[in-house]
Amino acid sequence: MANDLQNIIYTEIQKAVGPIAAQLKFNNLLPFSESTVGDFPWFWENGSDFNASTFQWLNKRLRYNNDGYAETDGSLLNTDLYNVMQVIQYQLDSAEESKLNEAILANAPIINTLIRQWVSLEGALPPDADTMRKQLDYITAGILSWGPEGLTLQQLRNSIDPMALLPNIPVGGDLVVSTLMTYLQKTDSVAGIQNSLSSFNNQIKQVVRNFTATTLKPGFMQTVDSSGKKKVEIEMRVLESVAAIQNELLPKQGGRSFSASFQASKLDAETVSLSVQGGASGSGRLGFLFGFNAQAGASYNMFSADSSLTECDIELTFNGVTAITPQFTAFDINSLTGWWYPLPIADAANPRSDESGYRFTLKPMYDFAVKGNFGALGRLLISQQPVITLRYHTSNYQAFQETFKQDASWGISFLGIKLAGGSESYYRSTTSYDSQSQTVTVTMSPAGINAPLSPTDQLANVIGVQVVWPGATQKQNLAHF
Repeated sequence: MANDLQNIIYTEIQKAVGPIAAQLKFNNLLPFSESTVGDFPWFWENGSDFNASTFQWLNKRLRYNNDGYAETDGSLLNTDLYNVMQVIQYQLDSAEESKLNEAILANAPIINTLIRQWVSLEGALPPDADTMRKQLDYITAGILSWGPEGLTLQQLRNSIDPMALLPNIPVGGDLVVSTLMTYLQKTDSVAGIQNSLSSFNNQIKQVVRNFTATTLKPGFMQTVDSSGKKKVEIEMRVLESVAAIQNELLPKQGGRSFSASFQASKLDAETVSLSVQGGASGSGRLGFLFGFNAQAGASYNMFSADSSLTECDIELTFNGVTAITPQFTAFDINSLTGWWYPLPIADAANPRSDESGYRFTLKPMYDFAVKGNFGALGRLLISQQPVITLRYHTSNYQAFQETFKQDASWGISFLGIKLAGGSESYYRSTTSYDSQSQTVTVTMSPAGINAPLSPTDQLANVIGVQVVWPGATQKQNLAHF
């Protein structure tokens, strides 16, 4: 039943915001449930550091709910990406695989010598290196690790002085390198296959390394929380500056806004029916729709002022609508920095029959496609917290004056979610009475937007999001839902 109310409201808000979304090129806007993360901390800069609250909000894996909206269960995007990248490997098609295996078989004596030398120098090979091919790959990767970060097999192969490329070579390692170079010379006919296999797999390994750092370096940034605590995190930015966001979200005059209207009917003390003109209707818990919490500790629903009433017209007005564009630091194959690299996931999630490419060595329990359960934030459509207007056809104005006192402070929950982080001073109430139509109007306005707040406390309502599904093509990600 709660989902009925949520679906009706989300659907109507999406219709109402449609013209603005089109203006801002949000052609695949999805409603978003804030139930796990709350309102968006839009003030993303804090001096030269990134607001930790904004980072934590953006660093979430999203999923599609079958009721038609995006949500998160709180899972961290960087952690889940790290785990996924661990089980991706570049694999060859059958023709290239056959050529490489033939070359290995033809040079087995050299490889066996290489294996003995490696074990003598570095110790036993790992248990999962249980074939000659895997042992060779492991040793090759180990030798490349003696060089600078990013050294490729092709660079080593083409060097006239390979030892000069390996400044971290251990004592006695020159014999191992010499044997590997002999093998590479003997298998020059499959050099392209070897180079590609090594290069692509090394890129994946580098991306995995790029998720972790304890000190600032390219691809990472410093965050700061409200207590001043700083931490090194993967790097991301927001395309729009704080000043630009503020001008759009909190304009001195004008700005983008829209409204959505609903009709509520109380069915009993705990249940309300919600409908839109000429549209859908549904029912749910009265307290789930709206909850009003006074600073004195009293709690009310929308019919608490006069329990004899059963009808209420609701209008939600969203002011200061604007777009936020997170920018994740993409993996750069030249500098080997960055962590956002969806291409291997798309490749592995959509394998093409008998073609070389990235594959899952262990299939993750995720759906990377459009409307799956593994998505990242592409854009957000935000606004001020909504102005809530409730209209009742009654002459009992005194009851509303007593309950919703003029300019009193309130905390509000909407669809079971506490707005503005649950603050009981963020909203202000005003009441009015039209004697001619015998209509009482209660207006709840977000006063907190005018109060001086610290950067980490600046919050915005999320109207909807654009999700990037890493297993989908760019065309699929940009398509209408």
